[in-house]
Amino acid sequence: MKTIRVLHVIKTLSLGGAETNLFNLVSAMGRGEHHVAYSFGGQIESRFKKRGVRLYKYADGSHKIKSLATPLVVGRLARYILANDIRVVHTHIFNAHVWGALAAKLTGRKLVEHVHDFRYIDRAARESGRCFVDQYRYAEKMKNVSDGVILLTEQNREYVLAHRLCAPEKVWLIRNGIRIAGPGAPTPDGVRERLALPPGGPVFLTPARMSPEKNINLLFEVVPRVVRECPQARFLAVGDGPFLETYRRKAVGEGLEAYLRFTGFEPDIRGLLGVSTAFVLPSFLELHPVSLLEALSMKVPAVVSESAGCNREVLTHGKNAFLLDPHSPDEWAAVLVGLARDPGLGRAMGEEGYELCRREFDIEKTAARIGGVYEKVLAGPS
Repeated sequence: MKTIRVLHVIKTLSLGGAETNLFNLVSAMGRGEHHVAYSFGGQIESRFKKRGVRLYKYADGSHKIKSLATPLVVGRLARYILANDIRVVHTHIFNAHVWGALAAKLTGRKLVEHVHDFRYIDRAARESGRCFVDQYRYAEKMKNVSDGVILLTEQNREYVLAHRLCAPEKVWLIRNGIRIAGPGAPTPDGVRERLALPPGGPVFLTPARMSPEKNINLLFEVVPRVVRECPQARFLAVGDGPFLETYRRKAVGEGLEAYLRFTGFEPDIRGLLGVSTAFVLPSFLELHPVSLLEALSMKVPAVVSESAGCNREVLTHGKNAFLLDPHSPDEWAAVLVGLARDPGLGRAMGEEGYELCRREFDIEKTAARIGGVYEKVLAGPS
């Protein structure tokens, strides 16, 4: 494939799904011609620097779309595009899409919109899933702006086409991917000791942003049910977010702090997966979480919401994952107790999940498909 100079525009380089997916993508596609523009750094900024990815900081701190910062940000991006002969602007996260789209149009460059958020979900569905992001109301004002739109779920695709936000031939359904290093991974020494986990006891891992749409409150109902049957079981809720301290206080208030730990940011999710009995993600809203792929790639059985994102599109209940009702704590507790008591069940499901991940979600395949999108939009009409 011909080398194409691409500018990826994102809001932060914190440890989130969109940011991790971007790192995986530029690592697979080759660092030389992929530039990343961001407004402020975060936990994985150093990973991009170590890979030699060219970074450009277009702002200091977080800004809203409807603010005086927008013309300044767009101007800076436009100057960078021209100075570095960027051919494709590839946007991630809605704020970054608005700014990147305006800069691409000002400079006559092609625009690829990669949707990692909930902009193309019906407002009522978003709000029932506890997502109240007001700026998504501007999404339809960006109608037919993109030369290509990359979506992660069939639901998003149906929404875009039903609302005529982009021509069908410009829409691609491309799932996230990760690097498949091999089945499983060695567990770093000291993980159980550092986190005070009982030797040999079951560990249930929930890596997520601590926010309402992730349905973390379900854990407060599930944990007592599980520990009644398996007193050695421990739950780790890993990640930052606006509700982290609220959940920590709630765990103490309900006397669950010995069983349910809110660790905050952890740099090595794979190390935690290495000691985990199951990956547990009860979200109301998702698209295609990278954390799920990390669990599958390490043969850790996945227990996830049946209705979130593309779970029902890519997973098969009882074969390579458990797909459960996010409103039914009894259902979740029963499955987790079953996995704790029957290691063979977890191993069998982990094997199936690994094969699915290896077959469908290798980042090399994802990168090749996205490279094909770049070629198509560049070959299209001006």
